[in-house]
Amino acid sequence: MSEHEVVETIYGKYSKYEIVKESGGVFGSPKFYIRKDGKPFKGSYSSLAAAVDAAKREG
Repeated sequence: MSEHEVVETIYGKYSKYEIVKESGGVFGSPKFYIRKDGKPFKGSYSSLAAAVDAAKREG
């Protein structure tokens, strides 16, 4: 079972973007997704930095 955790919140001009980390399990690497105003928006990113950059470009 994968676990989701909000690791970063970015406030844009009109929306709130949350970076969500999904644990990769025992052997997998974590993945990062972007939620816009609480709804799934974009993903999956292999690093937190890539996800934050994408969210900042949208906001």
